[in-house]
Amino acid sequence: MKAGYRVIDHTADKALEVWATDMGQLIFQAACGLISLLVEADRLAPQQEVEISVFADDPTVLLHDALSEMLHLVEDEGLVPLTARLVSHAEGRIVLAVGVIGIATAQGHMGGIVKAVTYHNLEIRQTCRGLRTEVVFDT
Repeated sequence: MKAGYRVIDHTADKALEVWATDMGQLIFQAACGLISLLVEADRLAPQQEVEISVFADDPTVLLHDALSEMLHLVEDEGLVPLTARLVSHAEGRIVLAVGVIGIATAQGHMGGIVKAVTYHNLEIRQTCRGLRTEVVFDT
């Protein structure tokens, strides 16, 4: 099993199914999935790169908080994520480099509003092929 994500149907909200061989790749794939929900990123180029660094003892909290930090860029900084790159991952810590563009420039390419990452059904499962999870976003 390689790493990836797909958008899945979810009642009144948006959701992703995410899979990967390790935790760093799982969070990276979830970040890419979140970007796909926010914006048509392939039509835009990042203007700058910002680093997101998150610490948590629980892997589920680490995933949740990394995605929440990406949403923080939009809501509080006016920056829309277009790309993500896994810089480093160690137990309890993840660092992502996120390519961003100003929200005014991205306006015509926005896919929808994502208000928050929820803990609804957020569980990281170990399977015989690697890690899997479902991430539900409040819209």
